[in-house]
Amino acid sequence: MNLKIFTTSRQIKKWLENKDNQFLDKFYTLGEFLGKIVVVDGKKFIDEDLRKKYLFDAIKNIDVEKLGISRDFVNFFNDSNFIFSFFNELFLEDVDIDDVILSDVYLDYEKHLEILKEIRKNYEKLLDVDGYIDKFLIKDFRINDGLLDGIDKIEMVLDGYLSKFDLKVLEKIDKPIEITFSVDKFNKSLIEKSLKVAVDEGYKYKYDFKNQKLEKIKEIKNKPDIEIAYFSDRINQVNFVFGQIAKMVDEGISPEKIAVILPEEEFSEFLGLFDKYENLNFAMGESFIKSNLFIKLKAIYDYLISNDEMSYKKCEDVIEDFKNYDLIGFIEKTASNKERKVIDEELFKLKKFENLFNDKKEFLYFVLERFKNLTFDDVYSGKVTCMGVLESRGMEFDGVIIIDFNEDIVPRVSESDLFLNTFIRKTAKLPTRFDRENLQKHYYYQLIYNAKKVALSYVKNEEKAPSRFLYELGFDLGKSSDEIYKEVVYKYSREKEVAKYDDEFEIKYPLYPTTLKTLLECPKKYYFSKILKIENEIESEDEFFGNIFHEAVAEAVKNKDKIDSSDGYFKFLMEETTKRISNKKLLFDVLVEWEDKIKVFCESDFEEMKYSDNLVEENIKFVFEIKELAARADRIDIKDNEVVLIDYKTSKNAKKTEEYIYDFQTTFYYLWAKEKFPEKNIKTFIWDIANAKKIPGVLKVEGLKEILNNLPKKIKMAEDIMMDDKLIKKASDICRWCDYKTACGRD
Repeated sequence: MNLKIFTTSRQIKKWLENKDNQFLDKFYTLGEFLGKIVVVDGKKFIDEDLRKKYLFDAIKNIDVEKLGISRDFVNFFNDSNFIFSFFNELFLEDVDIDDVILSDVYLDYEKHLEILKEIRKNYEKLLDVDGYIDKFLIKDFRINDGLLDGIDKIEMVLDGYLSKFDLKVLEKIDKPIEITFSVDKFNKSLIEKSLKVAVDEGYKYKYDFKNQKLEKIKEIKNKPDIEIAYFSDRINQVNFVFGQIAKMVDEGISPEKIAVILPEEEFSEFLGLFDKYENLNFAMGESFIKSNLFIKLKAIYDYLISNDEMSYKKCEDVIEDFKNYDLIGFIEKTASNKERKVIDEELFKLKKFENLFNDKKEFLYFVLERFKNLTFDDVYSGKVTCMGVLESRGMEFDGVIIIDFNEDIVPRVSESDLFLNTFIRKTAKLPTRFDRENLQKHYYYQLIYNAKKVALSYVKNEEKAPSRFLYELGFDLGKSSDEIYKEVVYKYSREKEVAKYDDEFEIKYPLYPTTLKTLLECPKKYYFSKILKIENEIESEDEFFGNIFHEAVAEAVKNKDKIDSSDGYFKFLMEETTKRISNKKLLFDVLVEWEDKIKVFCESDFEEMKYSDNLVEENIKFVFEIKELAARADRIDIKDNEVVLIDYKTSKNAKKTEEYIYDFQTTFYYLWAKEKFPEKNIKTFIWDIANAKKIPGVLKVEGLKEILNNLPKKIKMAEDIMMDDKLIKKASDICRWCDYKTACGRD
């Protein structure tokens, strides 16, 4: 009997479909096989989530804030994935952390690496006490020979590459090992580096691992029929998917041999909504987070940490049971039969962990994190398969539809691959970002060139561009297809509905500089956001960084007694800023984009901040032209004869203050301060952090007076403003980025 090793469980399922009732070889995925074949005597391998609890205990006396990692248990639970990914990568490639430190010749990551080294040491000690081991801590191991009893040969289907640890395991196995793999221009160097063989692109190979003999078994010559389309809005790709499925079936391709590849798997929710005839099945299943049990547990957790009324309403029917039962007992009592089928195995494991948590709330969060990964597997039963690119490894389909073929999505690498620059990775002999991207490109290449018919789509607008991978494949850019596919889902189009604008609305006071600016740019935008209260809750990256920078500076000012130099100011600000960012990619972007600019700010601002009486995030109100106005002053420095009001600007697109036609922030500051401190000299400044300079505020008192008196007229002219030839360019710039352009009929 042979032992078959596949890349994914989906490959195994496909292999089994063709076997009928004949005698079967033994089979595993590569991950399952490595998990069972490796034995470390005297140790138990730690559970994937329990390890996070041990890691949390390991950081108690370590300055993890320098890594941008929070000490808060909930935030750390998510941040820990970054640490584990880094340690695991070093282990798989047989690289010691000291080798990485030596490779960091410019000391770019010196502090980070020393902290990670200390964390690893503490973590290993804690696991050792309780008889656990993590896979990346393995120093010596033996082969589980019992797993190979009765096995004549191991046959591995490889769609990726083997790490140095994988190779060590295979070398210890005393059985013939045969590896088959395909080679293209994207995985050629990885295969050659991993197996130490020379290979040619465009061939399928069989490799005798023990005797190191390589044999070409097939030339890959397929040239699929390819159609490429782009859309102005992402959601329009739903039409494309269903239209292409229909076209492929009409051309004779069996639905079972069609795959829809989702580079971002959350797009499955849109497809599910429009799958009226249940033609699709989703390899990722339906997430357990949509279950009634998860919603109740999440509501309870949110209520416990924030006393939120809305959360309480979601769980008020079960909150008393939650208080009266232990958590596992409560879950068993509350779960439906359908939910129990999914969580029973998890509950068995969780019972072993409950005594490790002193806080029921922390244990509840731990449970929620585990439940997030669960799925209902029997929800969709259509014949066309939707899957992520990793799940598609090693699979072949006659028809392949790939959406979201955009830059930053195809290919996509994990956050851990962004830690350490390419020079250090090459020097330390770790896979580079280029290697990781090429591996993903290989997966797409194999899907495309093993198919008969391929349809690719992407989003093209001011914010989205096609993936550069499209050019590498030698494909054209396709054609705009919004109109072509618009009636696939909606058989009957209808006139676009435009929201009605009421030009009789009353302005809500007090009026802030930002709302005044909105009113002046477009009264309709003000009407939708402030009168109808339709607001976009999603922050842009600019807004996100601006908010955390404001918080960090406010915290620094409150703790200025602990800061004795501009360097100390800079260190404090960076720690306060980075600890508020849990997304590691965003953290690295912030460090690259903002660190030097924040340093300039600290060097210039330290003396002013340190030796003044300060107010931070101060809400101010005053009356001007019989109108109640208000603002939030980022900082007010009060001196003997002078009051200085400062506004921080972090937008990378910000223009010079003099060019802010509708920006009255510093004018508001001045008018309030003149009334509050009539005997003092008033100064206002804008700190343009993005351009690392401090700009005197521009006072526009007369202009403000005129504008306030003309607001009713401005509101009445809203429709005409957007049609004025003189303002057409400005109107198009405003409308292009406006959240309300669809409701307004300007999209």
